[in-house]
Amino acid sequence: MKRILLTILLIQFFYFGESQFLPDIDSVKLLVSKSTSDSAKVFLYSNLSFTYSFLQVDSSIAYAQTAIRIARQLKYKEGEAAAMFSYGWAFWASGNYDKAIEAGLKALNLYKDLKDDYKVIATYEELALFYMQAGDSDEALKYARLSKNLFELTSVSRKLLGVFPYTTIGSVFSIKNQIDSASFYLSKAYEWEKADHYLSGYTLDRLGTLEAQKKNYQKALDYFYALLPDAVRLKNYFDIADTYALIAGVYHETGNIDSSTWYAKEVLNKPHLSIFRKPVLDALTILAQNYRLKHNNDSALKYLELRIATNDSLFNKEKSRAVQNLTFNEQLRQQEIETNRMQFQNKLTLYAVITISTVFLVIGIILYRNNKVKHKANVLLQLQKQKVESTLSELKSTQSQLIQSEKMASLGELTAGIAHEIQNPLNFVNNFSDVNKELLIEMNDEIDKGNLSEVKLIAKDIIDNEEKINHHGKRADAIVKGMLQHSRSSSGVKEPTDINALADEYLRLAYHGLRAKDKSFNAMMKTDLDETIGSIKIVPQDIGRVILNLITNAFYTVAEKKSAYAKSSVDNNYEPTVTVGTKKMNGAIEVIVEDNGNGIPPKVLDKIFQPFFTTKPTGQGTGLGLSLSYDIVKAHGGELKVDTKDREGSTFTIVLPAK
Repeated sequence: MKRILLTILLIQFFYFGESQFLPDIDSVKLLVSKSTSDSAKVFLYSNLSFTYSFLQVDSSIAYAQTAIRIARQLKYKEGEAAAMFSYGWAFWASGNYDKAIEAGLKALNLYKDLKDDYKVIATYEELALFYMQAGDSDEALKYARLSKNLFELTSVSRKLLGVFPYTTIGSVFSIKNQIDSASFYLSKAYEWEKADHYLSGYTLDRLGTLEAQKKNYQKALDYFYALLPDAVRLKNYFDIADTYALIAGVYHETGNIDSSTWYAKEVLNKPHLSIFRKPVLDALTILAQNYRLKHNNDSALKYLELRIATNDSLFNKEKSRAVQNLTFNEQLRQQEIETNRMQFQNKLTLYAVITISTVFLVIGIILYRNNKVKHKANVLLQLQKQKVESTLSELKSTQSQLIQSEKMASLGELTAGIAHEIQNPLNFVNNFSDVNKELLIEMNDEIDKGNLSEVKLIAKDIIDNEEKINHHGKRADAIVKGMLQHSRSSSGVKEPTDINALADEYLRLAYHGLRAKDKSFNAMMKTDLDETIGSIKIVPQDIGRVILNLITNAFYTVAEKKSAYAKSSVDNNYEPTVTVGTKKMNGAIEVIVEDNGNGIPPKVLDKIFQPFFTTKPTGQGTGLGLSLSYDIVKAHGGELKVDTKDREGSTFTIVLPAK
């Protein structure tokens, strides 16, 4: 029974030409009085709500609210969806489109949860029509297309659905005055229905309205007259009244004032037609215009006043309906609040009982144990406290020593490289000093000879050499300062630093340091530095240690791979390569250290940033380098990432904020 009643409801909504409103009210009311099932009553009240939406709006709203209330009490989602569906039509009939849309959306969500494609399609159509009446043609088109797309994906019968989705899409395009698109979809709907031997009054109505827009008034009348016989046969008074008003409008446009007046008066004079406010308002408007054209000002004024009065009567009921809606919504809200409160109170009471019982049980156990072992526990706690404090102190001391050891180890890695770097400028200073000594002797000889021009040339050479001595002296000074900066404790103060110069400096120092320790070591160094970066604010000692650690690790792994190849009989062309690059992108600075060594095995990849973890042989590493580097980068608000391929190499990326 419930499925049949819901089907009737949907068919009534979508195709007015298939329903007989007044007889249906009596039969449904009879079913309500005889029904003993609350779930069945939900659908019956929903049916009455829909039917009354075309006759008496207040009753329509009341029936829908009753259906919703019963459905929620029963927690009956399918019934609530049907009631919300009708509730939307009740608001639509009252001109309260925002509430109609709200109810339609609630029905849609319920039907989606129920996974009922047929009713989802129907609700998409409902929402499309509501949005059309509300003047939001874009939203109307969206829901009409959703209906069409789902309709085409499913096997839902168009006859069962009532309204063909193409008709609704065409109607929206007609309202948007996109005549070509409207013609395409409405024609497609008409041809499909014609082939199916099922011409709907809705499609004929929309085609007639479209032809009137195109000023093809005779074709418009043909469509309007074509839908009237079925409407009359089925006693579909809404379609009759609406079509009479449309015909009156066409005759008004073509100048046939008498025919226009006749059809408009039919809407007003027939009791079963005059109950529908929209056609009545349209008819009164047309009559006022007709009598104005005939210069019958008294009649024109009469119908204009009637139109205003009818419109005002509808408007004056808005406040009472708003109060009614607010009251009902508040009742529902209070009902939900009370239900939630009772559920929460019950849970709270249960949890309180369990908690109190548990607390008393724990207290009893604790008191019992304290009475037995209080003195022993106090002594044991005191000893444990002293032991923990002593252990903590030792751990802090050991941690400081290890960190300092790691810093000095990195300094040791640099020492040989620094010596190599200092030797070059010192050689230049010594060489140019010897040259200047010889030039000064030569200049004295030329002075004795009185050859001033030659003296000036020699003096110029001496000045040039002095500038070179000064340049290389400053170079040595910078290297020493860099060493001192690396060795001293970090101040923690960020300062503008040339990251490219820092990376390049540590690359060369690390390389020459390793070369000094192992003359057989050799590797290719590459740089790819982004010159647009400039200076960034960092703690140079800290970031320098990170870069040095990553470069040293890279040289270690390529040397290890080279050594392994050398011990094997495999002929290879492996060339150890370490690349240091910088890059600016997405508001961040990246420092990239890449090697073509053995890579990091997947099984240890997650552990490399853990303190004391190392893959080097015992005595060759503390396992703190990457851990400290990770913490330093994090403290700068950055990120230290690794990308590795086993047997192919690794890439470590330091990501730092650009500002």
